[in-house]
Amino acid sequence: MKKDHTSPRAKMILLYLILVGVFGIAILWSTIKVMWVDGNMWRAKAESRTMNYIDQPAQRGNIYSSDGKILATTVPECDLYLDFSIRPKLGKRNQVLYDKNGDTIFFTPIVDSNYTKYLDSVCIILHEAFPDSSIAAFRNKIAKERVKPKRGGCIRIAKHVPYSDWDRICKFPGWSKGVVRYVDGKSVIHNKRFHTYGNMGECVIGFPTLSGNGFTGLEGYYDSILRGRDGLILCRRLTRGSWIPVSRGTYIPVSESDKVVTDSIPGHPVVDGLDIVSTIDTRLQDIAHYSLEKALRRMNGSAGCAILIEVETGNVLVCSSLVHDTLDRYIESPNRNVALSDLYEPGSIFKPVLLTAMYNDSNFTLDTAMLLPVGSKQFSAKSKEVLDHGLPNGKYPLWKAVAVSSNVAFCELGWRYYNNRRNELLDQVRNIFPYEKMNMDIRGPENNCRVNKLTYDNDFLRFCYGYTNSVSPLRMATFYNALANKGKMVKPRFCRAIIKDGKEEPLPIIDLKGQICSPEVAETLRDMLVGVVEGGTGDNIKNNTYSIAGKTGTAETSPGAPTSNATFVGFFPADKPKYTCLVLLRDIYRFGRDAAPVFLDIADCVVSLDKELDCRPTIKRLAELTAGRKKHATSAYQLPIVEKAPQADVRRVHKLLGINQNNITRNAAWCIFRQPEDSLSQPAAYVDYTPPTEQIPNCYGMTVKDALLLCRSLGIDVTFEGFGKVYAQEPRGRTPVAVGGKKVHLKLRPNG
Repeated sequence: MKKDHTSPRAKMILLYLILVGVFGIAILWSTIKVMWVDGNMWRAKAESRTMNYIDQPAQRGNIYSSDGKILATTVPECDLYLDFSIRPKLGKRNQVLYDKNGDTIFFTPIVDSNYTKYLDSVCIILHEAFPDSSIAAFRNKIAKERVKPKRGGCIRIAKHVPYSDWDRICKFPGWSKGVVRYVDGKSVIHNKRFHTYGNMGECVIGFPTLSGNGFTGLEGYYDSILRGRDGLILCRRLTRGSWIPVSRGTYIPVSESDKVVTDSIPGHPVVDGLDIVSTIDTRLQDIAHYSLEKALRRMNGSAGCAILIEVETGNVLVCSSLVHDTLDRYIESPNRNVALSDLYEPGSIFKPVLLTAMYNDSNFTLDTAMLLPVGSKQFSAKSKEVLDHGLPNGKYPLWKAVAVSSNVAFCELGWRYYNNRRNELLDQVRNIFPYEKMNMDIRGPENNCRVNKLTYDNDFLRFCYGYTNSVSPLRMATFYNALANKGKMVKPRFCRAIIKDGKEEPLPIIDLKGQICSPEVAETLRDMLVGVVEGGTGDNIKNNTYSIAGKTGTAETSPGAPTSNATFVGFFPADKPKYTCLVLLRDIYRFGRDAAPVFLDIADCVVSLDKELDCRPTIKRLAELTAGRKKHATSAYQLPIVEKAPQADVRRVHKLLGINQNNITRNAAWCIFRQPEDSLSQPAAYVDYTPPTEQIPNCYGMTVKDALLLCRSLGIDVTFEGFGKVYAQEPRGRTPVAVGGKKVHLKLRPNG
């Protein structure tokens, strides 16, 4: 038997080589298997961890006003979370660091020095974003959370912080690491729909629904256009959980048999929503909102609305809907659009509807001079006596009965021609008045108008002067707009165009009922409505600048109730109507004529802004009126008076009016103009004005533009309230600057 001379060392080396060879073969086989046999599987797993499709929400489109302002847009806002946790300090290799004594070194993301230095600045920013919470309240809240023994790592300080404020806090030295970016895997930054003008016009723009799944108003009706389409974007994962989109034009294997190469980022691309242009004019909406609120507050009304429609297009330029809430505010309510959803008995503003229906009836002919009884009358044994408050018994022509809004006269018309065919009258009214839903282009409650049966005599008579049927303010404004449009009824609209590729695509004008009466009938009714303002129940808004055709309406909220719904509706300028306006004040202790001043505020603003309207009296017209004054001794007509204005501006305006400027003195930059005593042939009387140097100037009677220019040229700061001309100021004129300071507050009103 041979003896094995192999040494133990050699055996160990041989065993080692065998093991290395086996392991090498195994590694080689594993490499081959990973690279070629199972390569596709492992590549897919790696790719799923480093690349994935991420949801990318679409950018919601903006809503613009007709005058180019942004009404609604999407802005980022953030929830502010601060990290006050105490953690062990780690080294470069993520090992825990210790001090000289062997104790663990702890740290907090916001070190004490930076925390103390910038805490007040952070609290000031938060207070500016949320004025209801004081600086001290924010400071106490943050300090309380920071000193807790077992404080968490993520403390919410405030929700819905504007992104710009959140970003300012992040940029404070040392605070960047303490501001948390992600909570529960979700970013603290999210988008919010922002209304630029706050609550003004929100019923038209739209509120989020109670369910949170949609919107009312324009936001809801045009949601599919504004919303766009969310996308899936292929992204690559970076360190710390960040994802970035894959660069354009890159081949990305989606499956074994599919590759994606597009000009844009692979995946389902985001389609941002389109912008829309509403019909709302922010300048007019602002005037209507505050004038309506002022009237409601003065008369203690429960709600109200103001509507302004462009006659030919049906564009709703103003739609203000205010409701009194429990906090004694008048706000636009998410649950109630007074102009669209409220149904109420219209009262006397319904009388032109009856007249239009009667004029359309070929069985008889109405004459504006026909005499009708006024005062009081009982029409049957079963009916109550109909009364005209403040009118003695007598007979008025039809045009005057309309001007004074006689209930008895209209009951006489209805009883005389339709007592035995009441349903025919009702059918004719239905043919010309939009009782059915108009399907407006804003989402919200819209009810069918209601009409009671006219079986009983009292119901029929009440129907003749505006009761026993319920209508919405917008539909009543639509009818009057048809009268202004020569009998053609167009559908009101709140959106005029959609913006695609940077260009406006106008939406079509839609006929609602076509021609509800002939142009001749519309003109006849227009003349009668002019009489209401010139010498009837609406004479409190008569003016010498432009003519108004309108109608007052007063309807008791319930039989015998002390409160009423007051309405004024009409159009202007009466000779060539371009705008229709309706104002409703609900549950007030006044009459329809008390709603007319709000109408006048809106109309005055329209006339001042619309350059196409030539409503200002010319010198020729002034001469005619002055000649008429001498002949008939009527009210006086004057040239425009100037109370302290830049002389260059005065010369330019008077030159356009044709006023004699021979005696203009050019020694001063400012001047005063006074009305000549006798005739227009006299030259205009100009007086130089030199502003005081050490005194507060007297701004009484000046326009706010001139008053601002004058005071600021003297280094005096100005604040003001109201609109129109200055009627009061504090401190008073000629007060020494040393006493009054370099500040003045002006009060304005339309009549100066």
